Amino acid sequence: MLAQKVISIPITKIENNWKTKSDLAHSMHSACSRICSFPISIPNYFIRNYTKEGDVVFDSWSGKGTVPFEALRNNRIGIGNDKSPEAYILTHAKVKPITIEALQQCLIKLKRRMSRTNINEDHTELDRNASIFYSKKTFEQVLRLKKVLIGDNSRDAIFTKAIILGLLHGNGTNHFSLPCSHSYSMAPNYVKKYVKKHHLRKPSRNVLECILNRGKALLANPMPNIEGYAFNDDSTNLSLESKSVNMILTSPPYFGIQTYAWANWLRLWFLGYNYKEIKKTLAESGAASVYGNFMKDSINELYRVLKPGGRCFIVVGDVKIGPKKQPIKTAEFLLPYCQDVGFEVEKIVRDTIPSGKRVMTYISENQGIKKERIIYLKKPRHR
Repeated sequence: MLAQKVISIPITKIENNWKTKSDLAHSMHSACSRICSFPISIPNYFIRNYTKEGDVVFDSWSGKGTVPFEALRNNRIGIGNDKSPEAYILTHAKVKPITIEALQQCLIKLKRRMSRTNINEDHTELDRNASIFYSKKTFEQVLRLKKVLIGDNSRDAIFTKAIILGLLHGNGTNHFSLPCSHSYSMAPNYVKKYVKKHHLRKPSRNVLECILNRGKALLANPMPNIEGYAFNDDSTNLSLESKSVNMILTSPPYFGIQTYAWANWLRLWFLGYNYKEIKKTLAESGAASVYGNFMKDSINELYRVLKPGGRCFIVVGDVKIGPKKQPIKTAEFLLPYCQDVGFEVEKIVRDTIPSGKRVMTYISENQGIKKERIIYLKKPRHR
């Protein structure tokens, strides 16, 4: 039973929802494609309409960092958090970018370190799976890069890692891999069959040159005048102080649909992680009780860090779970948790996602997330 009746209205008031205006685009937004990311116009709309300059904007599941970066571009303090390591790296790069000169110096140092690095021939299964994407020459460079960058959490190294994550797979002239998806890491066995069927060639790359080319492209536009913050916390236990955030715009893990660790297994491999271990730390469950408990604790944290009178917007998708593909309106599923903690629920707006804008455009019309809803929440001033 839901705690109260919910108002459902069209999302047409959110201007330019799925088509990005040219004045909103920024070179840094193309750093890395990642599943379930906001179109730029969504955070831009909420930031401009519900905050003022100097306010603190927070995204608890920041993904590739679109929300905090757009906050910085609009002279707000942008803060992003994500438990997934590759998402944290991407967010950090957005809120704490470096100059092209700093990148060049970093690559010079990396080149020296790579030349002194031996590659262990006794590769793991993940190493062997990763090698399927690259020519022998390219893979040797990737392995050396991986080895010298693991454990280096300096600002320059994190930014460089973010560039690499965007180049590990894709079909551009600077991508290290054979032509393949840029948004998610494809399954090794599928890649083997696809390469054989289509007679694909694995390009031979100078990876440091590719990184520099990509860095120049990403840093082509002026960076925001202020910097933000990135955290790698569990969303149920945030490092932020209580009542420190003016607005929250976030999109939690989609109930029983997305397998974030597997979708980023190659990027996680490069960072030194096994996706199976990362999967255990993330909320990837189709069980209502497990997902519900996780979201209850996460919503409690959102309420805690939000200032009285602050606004919280949660974007979730309708899903179908279980053998019988039972439809679940995730927004309404979450409403009792929002109300129990003390949030005032103003309304839910809904939007139908055009098939060309869905995460996996190759799936059939009856699959995937076709409708999203945004929960409008407010924290009472007297609390």
